[in-house]
Amino acid sequence: MHIDQTDEELATVKALLSGSQAIIDDSIELATYPAIVDNPLYTRAIITLCQAMYYDRNLANGQPKAVVLMVDHLNAICLTKGAN
Repeated sequence: MHIDQTDEELATVKALLSGSQAIIDDSIELATYPAIVDNPLYTRAIITLCQAMYYDRNLANGQPKAVVLMVDHLNAICLTKGAN
């Protein structure tokens, strides 16, 4: 994201990142396989959702399809690895 490096914008991005992480964490089977947080796809899902929320705070069109796909994939990993 190309944003102004003001304190206000940085605070906004930090808040959106925190909210995005909470949404992703609540959307996946994190308790089943907590090591998923080390997967680059986990970080990408958080960043992608954060970017969407930055430009559309209400997510008027819902979550981006890419986020839904990443969450589905992360859930599959959690359930597969957690079952072992």
